[in-house]
Amino acid sequence: MELRTWNFNFLQKIVDTSLEIWDIGDTHGNKQTKKQNMRTKILLASAAALVAGIVASNAQVYSANVVGYVNTVLPGNGQYTLICNPLDDGNGNHLTNIISAPLPGGIGQSQVAYYSGGPQTINKTASGWGADHQFPPGTGAGFYVRNGKPGGNAPTLTNTFVGTVVVLTGGSITNDIPAGYSLNGSAIPYAGNLAVSGTSGGDANLNYGGVISSVGIGKNSQIIQWDTVNQVPDTYNKPASGTWGVTVPVAVGQGFWIFNYNADTNVVQNAVW
Repeated sequence: MELRTWNFNFLQKIVDTSLEIWDIGDTHGNKQTKKQNMRTKILLASAAALVAGIVASNAQVYSANVVGYVNTVLPGNGQYTLICNPLDDGNGNHLTNIISAPLPGGIGQSQVAYYSGGPQTINKTASGWGADHQFPPGTGAGFYVRNGKPGGNAPTLTNTFVGTVVVLTGGSITNDIPAGYSLNGSAIPYAGNLAVSGTSGGDANLNYGGVISSVGIGKNSQIIQWDTVNQVPDTYNKPASGTWGVTVPVAVGQGFWIFNYNADTNVVQNAVW
């Protein structure tokens, strides 16, 4: 996938569809963001326990099937947020279901942008997303959501994802990380660290930083997150030494880019709770 071929309207004003203007380079190798713009909350419950109420995500869950919800904040006024769908709604994951927040619709209003065989955009019309808009990237894939049009004063909204964790308790899922750029998110609704400073990788079930490697200056693999406040990418380079100089956190429901300088690889996540 070649990022410079993207032609999303929101990218034109920020990156002019040019890879270089993304600031994806070695000068940002030691940058560490302190912003927590993606405020998310997840409550998981076993299907058998639903009649007894919802339990917190850090509680013991014994059932194999886990359902719940995730709240993700979408800042307004035409800002883009990079998120992922952390749950399977069991009904095809159509936009009209997974993006339930009342985003403004109409000409030049709200939009979803993603990559599936090429750059894709879906604009919300005055009548909605449309029942035919199945969301091809699937659970755990990253995508951008624009809340209203720039300068349109759309309010900040909270989107609630409702559904089932795609992996049964005790199971695992393998996420492909192709060579080059890819939009990602955690297929299992975990929060933690994609990379940990002073180590070669990230948390056990979020080890995206551990499966990518670099050769040297100008040949770095990268993790790239979206700064919602400033509407720019935050880029973190993995040194050729293999040891991260920063910690890169990720929230539940947050999307992120991976630039994999080397051959295809994968991240294995285990459903442990």
